[in-house]
Amino acid sequence: MAFGPFRTLPLGATLHWSRAAPVDARGIAVAALGMTVPVLAGLALGRAELGFTIGLGAMLLAGGPDSPAQERSSPASAILPAALALTTATAIAGFAWADPVMILLAGVAAAISGYSRPVGVAAVRFIIYLVLSATLLEGAGSHRGGAALAFGLGALWNVAIRFLLAPRRAPATPPAQPARIPTPPQRRAHWRRTLRDLAGWQFPIRIVAGLAAASVLRHLWPSHHFGWIVLTVALLTQRPIEQLPVKTVQRALGTALGVALTWAILTSTTAPVLLGAAICLLATLAPIARARSYLAWSTISTPVILLVIDLGRPVETALLVDRLVATLCGAAIVLSGNAALDRLTRRAAPGI
Repeated sequence: MAFGPFRTLPLGATLHWSRAAPVDARGIAVAALGMTVPVLAGLALGRAELGFTIGLGAMLLAGGPDSPAQERSSPASAILPAALALTTATAIAGFAWADPVMILLAGVAAAISGYSRPVGVAAVRFIIYLVLSATLLEGAGSHRGGAALAFGLGALWNVAIRFLLAPRRAPATPPAQPARIPTPPQRRAHWRRTLRDLAGWQFPIRIVAGLAAASVLRHLWPSHHFGWIVLTVALLTQRPIEQLPVKTVQRALGTALGVALTWAILTSTTAPVLLGAAICLLATLAPIARARSYLAWSTISTPVILLVIDLGRPVETALLVDRLVATLCGAAIVLSGNAALDRLTRRAAPGI
């Protein structure tokens, strides 16, 4: 059956509010302290933008809704790809060839993501942090170095909080029958086998083609703020092709709702103290939303990113309209790429 992303999409799945996963009180505390302390320090020192950027780095390192619980709780599994992505984005920022290099590196990360599940999680994190860091640094202009340093400090601050609030570990009970773990040669052999057909290349092809299309659109209309298209594509592109793209639609709809929420906040106040209070509240609610609804998490996390990226710019309706249009364009690129690759892989698969 042909891939029809909206033909069979259930509304209930898109709007589903899950109560299966418990809300982690430690995660809420980490999110609250991670954002609130830097924001308060920045406001007290008269450097609100610095505090917001540090807080954003701390919030994003907390892990996304895609990550398994055990991987979210490991600081090293998040900080290594984040640090590598931020360093890379800082090194290429400002150059004319920054976009091609970013797209190439994203493709390489996607190609190696099939080696193992931990590598796959790290690769996706690297891609998202790379594009996000590039977007953040582009908006920083001549202050790219300071913005990169602040973003990195946020990551370290998050790790410090998680270390301080880490629960005492009970002695591990060895399993009755240890699970068989593939050896590195077995993993490499399996990975090479997956790259022998089109299905093994579908994620690199989709992420490279999607980011390239988004980059072209951004450069075709440089007067608009279409860098958000590139970030939207990075956020929406999942490793597997979703036959029923609930998460993609949730992310796209949540991002659009988040843009509307950002507009509501910015048209209500421009005072740094009130903006800081709104950002801290949203960051504190993010872990609850992450445990309950991908749609809610996307809606809440989008204003935090936008408020930090656009901090200090005049509040213009055109800017937020650009963000909304960019979100819809990015979603259209991802869904079109999913549909095209799904058809190709089905035709290439034996017996179909």
